[in-house]
Amino acid sequence: MKIKLLAALAGGFLIAGAAFAQSLDIVASIKDDMVAVEGSTFSMGSFGNETNETPVHEVSVNDFYMLSTEVTQSQYKAIMGVNYSRFRGQDRPVEEVSWYDAVVFCNKLSILAGYEPVYSLEGSTNPDEWGDIPRIDASDADKARWNSIEWDDEADGFRLPTEAEWEFAAKGGVEAEEETLYSGSDVITDVAWNTDTPDGETHNVAGKEPNALGLYDMTGNVWEWVWDWYGNYHTVDNVNPKGASADVTGRKMRRGGSIKSDAVFCRNANRASSVPELRGVDLGFRIVRSAFDGFAAEDEEDASLSESDFEEDDETPDFEADIESESEESEESDVEPEEDDEDTPLISIDLDEDDGVVVNVDEDGVLDSIGIEK
Repeated sequence: MKIKLLAALAGGFLIAGAAFAQSLDIVASIKDDMVAVEGSTFSMGSFGNETNETPVHEVSVNDFYMLSTEVTQSQYKAIMGVNYSRFRGQDRPVEEVSWYDAVVFCNKLSILAGYEPVYSLEGSTNPDEWGDIPRIDASDADKARWNSIEWDDEADGFRLPTEAEWEFAAKGGVEAEEETLYSGSDVITDVAWNTDTPDGETHNVAGKEPNALGLYDMTGNVWEWVWDWYGNYHTVDNVNPKGASADVTGRKMRRGGSIKSDAVFCRNANRASSVPELRGVDLGFRIVRSAFDGFAAEDEEDASLSESDFEEDDETPDFEADIESESEESEESDVEPEEDDEDTPLISIDLDEDDGVVVNVDEDGVLDSIGIEK
């Protein structure tokens, strides 16, 4: 039995090694799919639409990198080990993810990529030390604790975009010849999956036309979490703004609309928000990295790594406008999703009374199970 146990454990470790190698492949592909976004000053907001989109104001953002697509289910599962998405498909955007889930993903991905994690909770940047991710039914104290997550401005890891970075990129940044209503077009069906899509499901990323920067699905498919707490726009200190303070509303911003959104809620300037613990069938995200020393320096650093180790707003926001922006499709997302029982960690080793040692690998892995008789 001891020999068989050791053999099974060895097999399990080999499979785990393969899974880890797969995760590194995902990390490499994400690095390759990051698009350089040259910073500049732009007009944020809109006239004549939702009141929370006013006033139109000048905002400046620094250079950054943004993932060309929304984070996919294969990418999310490789890093997090689970996938709770309602509409399954490796190349579909991950959904049923909370703002907290997205932040944990960013730090885990940064650690695997060899970057300094951006986010910390009670001084720790390791999400494994943060405890269980709060759900809708978590205690107020637990949610308050997670709401104290901090952002290290000097860390070079992956993170969520700010609301300003997101809108700047959605509008095409400095590459856009003219401003469009949606990200890349004034015709929503050119660039988005939304309520005009008959089947009402998410679709593989990059299935529509990109915008001027080469970014896909900034309009529709899934709402995208951003860093900012929800608050009214303000017209001062608008260089790399990070939104309101946490105690204003307790809600995080989401942008871009989704498969459940009418066209008016998919506009580049539209703003909506949800509590950060919410998971919904149309809630996903995409990631960015700061480009501190310019794009050339960052590219050289990435090449070296792959070769070596493979301000606050005190105003009370307009809640009526925000509720109006969220529309009917977001109300359906407020129901707590059930976890998928079929989603298990990539590798698990069980001691079974009848079969001895069983090494389990999920349906996307190399092997379903190995049974060793006693």
